[in-house]
Amino acid sequence: MNTSNLKYLVPNFFTALSLFLGLSALHLISLGNFYPAAWLIGFAMICDFLDGKFARMLNAQSKFGAQFDTLSDFVTFGVTPGFLAYSSLLNEVHIVGATISIFYVFCGGYRLVRFTLKNKTTSKKEPFIGLPIPAAAGMIASSIIFNSYFTDAKLIVDFLLISTFLVSILMISKIEYLPLEKGKKLSKESKFFISLAIFSVILAIKFSYFIFIIWMSIYILYGVLRQILLIFKKQTHKIIKPEDTSI
Repeated sequence: MNTSNLKYLVPNFFTALSLFLGLSALHLISLGNFYPAAWLIGFAMICDFLDGKFARMLNAQSKFGAQFDTLSDFVTFGVTPGFLAYSSLLNEVHIVGATISIFYVFCGGYRLVRFTLKNKTTSKKEPFIGLPIPAAAGMIASSIIFNSYFTDAKLIVDFLLISTFLVSILMISKIEYLPLEKGKKLSKESKFFISLAIFSVILAIKFSYFIFIIWMSIYILYGVLRQILLIFKKQTHKIIKPEDTSI
């Protein structure tokens, strides 16, 4: 084997590990072990971040890696969270829960295909169009973890139903979510989220079930609020644009 090709094994290893965690989570869900399955999705999110990070660091990006990552993401962050949401809580609302769960999977697949096609036309690091599917999966997983410490079953079912539908819509929307890094430099948003992550890790020592869902909610709302501000700035710019004063 050409030693120069060994670098491609590193990002693909983390992609494979993410897929393994997703499949393991599916197995746990089928056994009714929803809480550990949700945590496996959380760990898979870390692997998904690392595969892209190492691919860029080692200059080990490839067509195979991109396709493998898409497949892994669809299973781990598309099929698995949808199955988790329905099997754990949404089955209590029968056809509505099944419809929302299936809708989530389809939206996740659409989001991945759109991302893959967009990446083929440009190599420039641009904002993500629509909520990234790992973040959507994280919202579902964190809701299941939070549910383990919550006593009001009806309220958490309603919350999961609404949040699953909302993250599905956000995935296929055109709302921009900035990547955590732009080349070798960190954006202001990146520094904020990294600081938030460090702070969350400290708090998670005592409130692990609570921090995960708060962190995911902040990230998701950040994209929505940022989009609203961008629209507001554009409208304001149009209003204060100098009028033609020529006679």
